[in-house]
Amino acid sequence: MFYLAIDGNIQVQTLHPGDAEFLFQLVERNRARLRPWIPPSALPETITDARKLTIEAFFNSLANPVDAMLKYYDYFDELDHDIPVSNAPMEMGIWSNDSLVGEIMLSRLQDSNNAAEFGYWLDGEREGQGIITRCVSGLMDYAIDNLGIERFVIGCSIENHRSRAIPERLGYRLQATVVGGEIVGNYIYDRVIYGIRSVEWREHCTVGTPGSAKEFCRHH
Repeated sequence: MFYLAIDGNIQVQTLHPGDAEFLFQLVERNRARLRPWIPPSALPETITDARKLTIEAFFNSLANPVDAMLKYYDYFDELDHDIPVSNAPMEMGIWSNDSLVGEIMLSRLQDSNNAAEFGYWLDGEREGQGIITRCVSGLMDYAIDNLGIERFVIGCSIENHRSRAIPERLGYRLQATVVGGEIVGNYIYDRVIYGIRSVEWREHCTVGTPGSAKEFCRHH
């Protein structure tokens, strides 16, 4: 399982089946506000759905998911013996003071193994505290140092101003706007795509000024 301390109060950690009830309760509290922005598959409708989501995340975090299915057969049985996809994203819970407050995902792009994309959502009561910004920052440093990632991407609806604020705050550049490119259930939006190269990120961390990405650099 993956674990990364972002600071003294915030950690990101692979979702585990033991987190299923906490995840479901968190989604339930935020479902109405998240529904326009987050794919339905990422918002479990039942405890059983939450269990399956966390089991898949747990298996995908292991070095050899297929061997793990034999070791954790009870979990595999709950998936109805469906084998997790290869090259799956890292699906992590965001923990603040020992409470699950959101989710963040890091996945390699299909057309480039050296590029990765972030997705995230946060409990409405925790918004405005810089939690997502710090998590993305810390995971970028980790991915550069340990996964060989050379480029990062964040894409979201053009109307999702809170999500857009994260890459803008961290020095990403707006690279494209795709008309009708963001489809979330029955919602269709124009999709904005932000990007930054790893070398640019490290330059921000080194020479940034107050109010820039330097404030959020976390070297591990």
